[in-house]
Amino acid sequence: MEDKKEKEKIAITDLPPALREIADIPAESHSGAAPQAQPERPRTEKEQALDSLIAKRQEIIEKLKANNAIVSECRKSMDALIPQIRGKGSNRAFGLMRELERLEFAISTEADTPKKEKELIKRVREVKKELSTHKEIESIQKKIDEHRRALNSALSDIRNLEHQLADARKACDEAYAAVIAERKSAYEGRQKKRDDTRHREFSEQRERVGKARKKEYDDEIGKYMKDYDDTVSMEEICIIEKKERKKEEDNKDE
Repeated sequence: MEDKKEKEKIAITDLPPALREIADIPAESHSGAAPQAQPERPRTEKEQALDSLIAKRQEIIEKLKANNAIVSECRKSMDALIPQIRGKGSNRAFGLMRELERLEFAISTEADTPKKEKELIKRVREVKKELSTHKEIESIQKKIDEHRRALNSALSDIRNLEHQLADARKACDEAYAAVIAERKSAYEGRQKKRDDTRHREFSEQRERVGKARKKEYDDEIGKYMKDYDDTVSMEEICIIEKKERKKEEDNKDE
């Protein structure tokens, strides 16, 4: 069991940097009880943009995984093939294969005269004839070259994808920050609306209670109040004026 864990640990360290964090993500836990479905609210534009960026980031991660599998498979195949071409005659065969590549390239780029082209073609025939005695080594080497090309292509794709993943992560972080700010603003708006509603309801309730108490007081005090006419007639005014003049005259006589 410990050996298996150790092998897994070594395998993870061989992954490209962009894939190491993927291997460290724990598997999702599943509880026995099924979660209850919650009604979904409409997604905002910022949330939709974030969803799109997350999907793009996941797509890049999947491509990285696929290329990492190609890298592992190519290395494994090359490790199995290389020992088969080591030994007597292999160095000579490799030298002939490299020379054949150079000759074929020279024919297409440097054969500027019929004489020179004829000389190059003649040498190609000689090299191919000698290579025919190393068919097995040549066949294995071609397979190795195919795996090497596939390996280099996958590694090149991984480097490009790592740059894309870094950009995607940055875009996701920025979009996530925008979503959080939007949600915070919406929450504060709802909170203010609730506070305003509570304040208005409290004011209305206080006003209703005040009116009810005033009415109760008026009804209670009304039992002890007498009806009276607070208006003054003209006759009463004249009597009051006469009394005032008489009082003034009396004061003068004294």
